[in-house]
Amino acid sequence: MSNVVFAKTDLNCPLDILNKKDLTVLDKGEAFTYPLPEGAILECYAKRLDGSVDDFNEYNDYFVMRNGRLYSNTMHRVYKPHKMDKLKKVDRASVLGDNKTLRLYDPLWEWSIRHHIRTIKIDTTTGNYFMNGTQDNWMWYRNMTSSGYCRVIYPDKTK
Repeated sequence: MSNVVFAKTDLNCPLDILNKKDLTVLDKGEAFTYPLPEGAILECYAKRLDGSVDDFNEYNDYFVMRNGRLYSNTMHRVYKPHKMDKLKKVDRASVLGDNKTLRLYDPLWEWSIRHHIRTIKIDTTTGNYFMNGTQDNWMWYRNMTSSGYCRVIYPDKTK
């Protein structure tokens, strides 16, 4: 993975964290409020509970808040490495009726019949992370389930 140069921004948030090679292991989650402040990064660490998608065995998942929307490069990093420096908008992000569970729907559609879909639930009171996903190309089907923890890295407004 190479260093990424993002578009010029007035935020002093370390966006290069999205493509770092080292795994950041979190042993507990942290509470946060949603929506996140502009430029904040939601950093998650998870391990596979079940499934056959090796790329989600143990991983970091990152989400960046920009213009009131969450963006991520995780699906590109796993399935389209040539686009890993591009942030992809999370299709749906909403807090469920319990007012504490953040639900994210993050699909990646390709021009063929192949598609990858994942649904993530994050408890905003504890930072607990849970992900279900599928990988389907019409000839075969794989699933994945993982759990872990999240924390927020806030932008440094003092610089």
